[in-house]
Amino acid sequence: MTAEDTLRVIHDWYGMRGDWTRVPELAGPEYIRHEPAGTRTVTGEQVREELNARGYTIQWEYTAFAEGDIAFVTWVARNTPQGDMSGVQAYRVAGGKLVETWISAIAPVAWPRPAPIGPGDPDANKRLLRRWYEEVHEQRRFAELTPQFCAPVFTLHDATGSLDVTAEEHGQRLADAVAARDAREGRTPLVAGYRAFSAGDRIGVIATAPGSGPYVQAWRVENGKFVETWWAGFAQASW
Repeated sequence: MTAEDTLRVIHDWYGMRGDWTRVPELAGPEYIRHEPAGTRTVTGEQVREELNARGYTIQWEYTAFAEGDIAFVTWVARNTPQGDMSGVQAYRVAGGKLVETWISAIAPVAWPRPAPIGPGDPDANKRLLRRWYEEVHEQRRFAELTPQFCAPVFTLHDATGSLDVTAEEHGQRLADAVAARDAREGRTPLVAGYRAFSAGDRIGVIATAPGSGPYVQAWRVENGKFVETWWAGFAQASW
């Protein structure tokens, strides 16, 4: 399946605008959902009934990219009955339908509308991410190396909102968080495994952090450095 085919399904899904009769056309027959509370398998009809029971329609603001049959969506939903929400979600498409999705957490805030996908080098993005995990994360060299991997001004979108920090500040925040984690749990790998997908200036991962849980995260890359990231948090259960 091409990225264009995958994105066509994604755009149809996010464009339903409350017409839930189309859900079985776009998802299933079995739809594996890796969610914050764990993994469940549902049918397209079950998803349709869940959406009908919700009783309201979300007007999505989103940006999507795809590599092959995997798509990443950074979305924002404003003024829902539960308040503002934002998230990063990955999908797998087969046979013209959604058959699997991953979402680790939902941020209770409204991130700025994600910028359109820009030009970039997907292979270089993957090399950058691999080095970020191997050289910075696993060697705990956050304060030292983050300025080499992140732009001078780096934008974070997380569960607390959106924040611009310097690369040095970002490195120190990560160093402090990992030091606290190592003190609690001992020094173990920060990433047990991940899958990376990239298109244009974006790269996304489905990953697992031992002791913390699985997560979905996306970055924007510019001039060979990370300039922006979207991450809502860890899932509460293993997938």
